[in-house]
Amino acid sequence: MRMFRSTLVGVLALVVVASACSEAANKKAANGTPPTTVPRGVSDCKDATSIVACAPAGSMLSPYLPKTPKEATGTPIVIGMINQDTGAAGAFPELTLAVRTAVTFINTELNGVDGHPIELVTCNTNFSPDLSQSCAQEMVAKKAVAVVGGIDIWGTGITTLENNGIPYVGGIPVSFEAARSPVSFQFSGGLWGAVLGMGKYAMTDLDAKRIAVIYGDFGPIKDAAELGKKVLEKQGAQVTLIPTSSVNPDMVSAINQTAQASPDAVIALTADSGCKPTMVTAAQLDLKAPVMYTGACAAPKIIDSVGSAADGAIFNLEADLDPKNSDNVLYLAIAARYGPEFGYEAQGAGTVSFRGMINLYGVLRDLGAENVSSPAILKAFRAARDRRSFFGHNYTCDGKQLDGYVAMCSPQQTLGVLKKGAIGQLTDWIEVGGPKA
Repeated sequence: MRMFRSTLVGVLALVVVASACSEAANKKAANGTPPTTVPRGVSDCKDATSIVACAPAGSMLSPYLPKTPKEATGTPIVIGMINQDTGAAGAFPELTLAVRTAVTFINTELNGVDGHPIELVTCNTNFSPDLSQSCAQEMVAKKAVAVVGGIDIWGTGITTLENNGIPYVGGIPVSFEAARSPVSFQFSGGLWGAVLGMGKYAMTDLDAKRIAVIYGDFGPIKDAAELGKKVLEKQGAQVTLIPTSSVNPDMVSAINQTAQASPDAVIALTADSGCKPTMVTAAQLDLKAPVMYTGACAAPKIIDSVGSAADGAIFNLEADLDPKNSDNVLYLAIAARYGPEFGYEAQGAGTVSFRGMINLYGVLRDLGAENVSSPAILKAFRAARDRRSFFGHNYTCDGKQLDGYVAMCSPQQTLGVLKKGAIGQLTDWIEVGGPKA
């Protein structure tokens, strides 16, 4: 499965959407232009003295790259990071490692923010609502000007950040707080975008009239399925909801119920431990309809463990996999150079938190070190309109990109399909709600 490493799969989420679908975009990059063709690639960075020396032109980071690398040595700017690094219901340390990798590159080669290094303060929620709040309180005490999101199932700490006017930037939204707080700015649609993106693809590309949605019967996931049903049925589909337990789900029963509904397509709102049993059971029971999964299910450890049961599986990606895309080239180079220090690998959900950190860095640089503050960062994100996102769709933080979920700045989706051990991009950007829908 080494071929998988270049796919940049980056979505894991447990939430929903409440907006209308729209037409998929033409085959263009997020800014409406064809993907950039770069003259240099990751291989050129292996022997280069720095990433700056081999960075391709046309990246979102290009305006912030110095001519020669320079290490920041001034007074630090404190940025927080809240993530579920450990926990009985799932552990996602790769998101924290991704942000550490990004910050190390920024401090080592980009001179931080006008010479001021970023001091990253991390906190592990360990799947606890109390620890989520405790982490946020720590960020307040440490005077973090912003907090980068990871995965926080409960999201209770975001309310604490909101009460203290601290922006919560990026990560993967898995709580209503992450999707609805006015201090939250998300560059992933979570399941809000995933269920609509997959549903839109099923209806337009697969000509699906009947869609089955398998979901874990838990808070935001249940809401995702119900609102997905509402939206897709408004578009003319017949949607059957099939709930399962969020812990140790009975996938035999769920797949049998799915087959009885005779769907033309299946959306499986599963993640982490629910991915493998869904894939294996669907194969064992010879489910005929194509099955679409969240990007979390495309993790190498999952795909490797199910063998041929994953062949033809469709995943939501939220990324442009064009290997010539300048952001992709630069990201892989940074991960290869600075990731090993932390044990970070380029593939997986960490790409989304990496994106959040780089997008935040762009705002910090535009403000300038002397003007960096929580209110200034909040104002900058709220004013963002069609702003370039690092290997993601351009973002607009006007609170209108997904109705009812004001934090969603770029919920647009792409889908990929697994064939012969590698994931290839299946669609262009799909609009899933908001002004362009």
